[in-house]
Amino acid sequence: MALSLAELTRLLPPPPARTVPGLPTGIAALDAVLLSGGLPRGRLTEVTGALGSGKTTLARAIVENTVKDRGWVAYIDAQRTLDARDWVHLGDAQGVWMIRPHDATRSAWCADILLRSGAFALVILDGAPTLSKATAVRLTGLARESNAAFVLLGDHAGAATQLGGAVRLVVEKKKKNTIAVRVDKGGTLKTVEMECVIAVTRRLGVHPEAADRRGAAREPVSGNRHGRRQRAASPPVHSAEQPIVIGPPTEFEVKCCSRCGA
Repeated sequence: MALSLAELTRLLPPPPARTVPGLPTGIAALDAVLLSGGLPRGRLTEVTGALGSGKTTLARAIVENTVKDRGWVAYIDAQRTLDARDWVHLGDAQGVWMIRPHDATRSAWCADILLRSGAFALVILDGAPTLSKATAVRLTGLARESNAAFVLLGDHAGAATQLGGAVRLVVEKKKKNTIAVRVDKGGTLKTVEMECVIAVTRRLGVHPEAADRRGAAREPVSGNRHGRRQRAASPPVHSAEQPIVIGPPTEFEVKCCSRCGA
């Protein structure tokens, strides 16, 4: 008896799914519930949660494991609020770059350049303004071309959730030194609890920086042809087109100024 194509398709077993090995997070329970055994390469992974829930703590654990496996990492601190004390232990690692753009709106542009380089196994975009769908699609395509894991950290879902292929993790603070990571999309729908080795990652104040007026009265002055006193010209301010790159992490230190030496 002749069978139609649809009937034959139903009878044949489905082809085995081909999954590219993911980037291990270093958390065995979390890797077990993710489809690729870790963060998927060439795709977008959203990590969302309330302020202080532990998103950056999770990201730090992933960075540490990637460095241990000799993978290069680029971390874009769009809001410029990361506390160097929580990352200084990576000072001896090779291939860890912390990028702080002058303007948060340029953070997606930084991610574009870093993904195009093809040098990084992991690129994290932390605290960026909401990405448009076109921007998210472009960055995901660049991650696919470079076979990199692209991670987007945000306080709420919606940065790029319109992408059908995005993986979504939701982080919640459970108790002291313990956070829960729920796989909301892209794996087995389970919640994994992880114990933090140290306290939740600290953040600096997000208020605008006050102008440093120390030594203003001692600025050199010069006279013009009318005999009036005028202050020396201020040094040029960096443009938003030139993001601050802090790396390798041996240069990631907290310093006050050359006068006090703090």
